[in-house]
Amino acid sequence: MSGQSDPLVVKDLTVAYRRRGGVDNVVVAGVDMALRRGEIMGLAGESGCGKSTTALAAIGYRAPGVRILTGTSALDGTDLLGLSARQLRGFWGNRLSYVAQNATTALNPAIRIGEQIAQPLRLHLGLKGDTLRARQVELLGQVHIPAPESALRRYPHQFSGGQQQRIAIAIAIACGPEVLILDEPTTGLDVTTQSRISALLRELVTKTGVATLYVSHDLALLSTVADRLAVMYAGEIVEQGPVEHFLAGPSHPYTRALLDSVPSARERRAVSGIPGRPPLRVVLDACAFAPRCDLVVEACTQSSIELVAQADGSAVRCLRANERSQRSVRTLEQVSTTEGGALLDVRAISARYPGATAQVLSDVTFTVASGETLGVVGESGSGKSTLLRCIAGLHPPISGEVAFDGQMLAAKAVRRPREIRGRMQIVFQNPDTSLNPRQSVAQLVGRPLRLFRDDVSRGDEERVVLELLDQVQLPGDILHRYPSELSGGQKQRVNLARAFAAKPRVLLCDEVTSALDVSVQATVIEVIAAIAAETGTSVVFVSHDLAVVRTIAHRAVVMKDGRIVEQGPTEQLFRSPEQPYTQELLAAIPDFHRGTRAS
Repeated sequence: MSGQSDPLVVKDLTVAYRRRGGVDNVVVAGVDMALRRGEIMGLAGESGCGKSTTALAAIGYRAPGVRILTGTSALDGTDLLGLSARQLRGFWGNRLSYVAQNATTALNPAIRIGEQIAQPLRLHLGLKGDTLRARQVELLGQVHIPAPESALRRYPHQFSGGQQQRIAIAIAIACGPEVLILDEPTTGLDVTTQSRISALLRELVTKTGVATLYVSHDLALLSTVADRLAVMYAGEIVEQGPVEHFLAGPSHPYTRALLDSVPSARERRAVSGIPGRPPLRVVLDACAFAPRCDLVVEACTQSSIELVAQADGSAVRCLRANERSQRSVRTLEQVSTTEGGALLDVRAISARYPGATAQVLSDVTFTVASGETLGVVGESGSGKSTLLRCIAGLHPPISGEVAFDGQMLAAKAVRRPREIRGRMQIVFQNPDTSLNPRQSVAQLVGRPLRLFRDDVSRGDEERVVLELLDQVQLPGDILHRYPSELSGGQKQRVNLARAFAAKPRVLLCDEVTSALDVSVQATVIEVIAAIAAETGTSVVFVSHDLAVVRTIAHRAVVMKDGRIVEQGPTEQLFRSPEQPYTQELLAAIPDFHRGTRAS
């Protein structure tokens, strides 16, 4: 039986995927975890470490091909892993609830919000009539949706991304669950929306006492909202304990390496990705992190490492816990951006969408010097991405102009000279939609060589592609792979290699790190900064993550409702912002080292 304060207790959970030939690929091993009433447990780690698999297995869900080899997951004494799918449906959405990462796909686009909230209330609680209506309105009010009564009649697409996520949370808490599972619920949202949702979750957990598991790759975010943390690597928990333990200084080399990958809102410093890649399955006969660890000794590779309790209530899986390596994180030097004058000159750009009357951009003006990185920040809907598309010639403005190296550019890219198109490249947020799935990496990266590089012959093309892959820290053996065979971080680096293949003088980056875990994000930032510095490329870096912008940008532009509200040197904006909106954005940044609680 579980304790009074632990409604869900997971013991020795081991999960595998069944491969062809009947062989089990073990991806989660020996996980022990207890969720307590009124507390949030954060579960962190890189993509592919087993976080989501653990969370779903803990509530009894088995995706096709998944096998639970060992363990129990007891909800107030009932082992969920021993129940049939039909029995589990009586728990899901009732005593156990799950919130997926992407509310856009989790909500049915063809059904009004009111009906989607009503479904679990009818099914599990038998509510109807005025009682049902009152509960629907109450739930939308709890998650701070404006005008809840009229909101019930709207469809998902009529809400912002942050509002959709809050609606998904409302559906999850509709029946008063004992356990709530949150799987990356704020990934890809801007910093203020993320802050509001985190504060909302903290409020709901405190008021309702629901035991919550919050899965995220964002340690900084988890430090502000969680009571306890567990860090996973290659399917095993390598460190766990109260948040205070991690704030005081984590013990495991992997956790410390993750923190080195997190951009800081407190200071301008370089971030450092973790060399190598995590294994694709559990390593049962050695420390799984040993190949990437700079504290490794022979004993680390000879047998499995146990999770050992520490005096402060934490536990760590490491033979050299609390020892520190010589690994250091550099402080970035500010560079002069005044030499050579403006390379990119954006003058009074205004834009709107076809058929719309409201403007998306209004009188946006700034310059970018040769070799400078300019950060463009603001909430979702502020016009950042539209601005990049106007610069690239993909969205003609209704007024204003763009000049490149003193030459006025046509509004549409197709009317610009071939040389200009090569010298200005754009990298989009989602590599899944910007990479042709039918082309290999060699074809994708090689195409700009044929379009814009007269200096590269067909015979030299493969050699140059391999050099470009090396520049973005990708192995040459992916040359003939297709996008579906690559991870998200690898695909984004292929995107960068393709952009740099044209030898651009201006690189436009549209939220290129927003959906990546912190280590891959750090590697992508390192790649962009290193190649830009080496080649003298100017970068316009759009992001809702101000900590990332502080890491990479020399100057920053802050946008709100299609207008620039403040701009200047990045350090000046972070240290002494003048505008209330900038101050609000900065205050919302989660910072692991600051550890400010969501409230």
